[in-house]
Amino acid sequence: MNDNPSQIVDHLIGQHGVDGALETVREGIAAAKAKGDNYRLSVWREVRQVLQAKTEAADNGMAPSV
Repeated sequence: MNDNPSQIVDHLIGQHGVDGALETVREGIAAAKAKGDNYRLSVWREVRQVLQAKTEAADNGMAPSV
């Protein structure tokens, strides 16, 4: 998989559902911080932003704009 946050979010939701995707993102952020991998940390943070935007849009009954 490439480092496209939107594609990563779609994949994670497909594999784990929204709650599992959120947990995976939290774990990814923690692991990247522990390793000092700033690039991965940046990607995971972007993934978190896209995931949050999609879940907020779904909660509001709107199509996501991401």
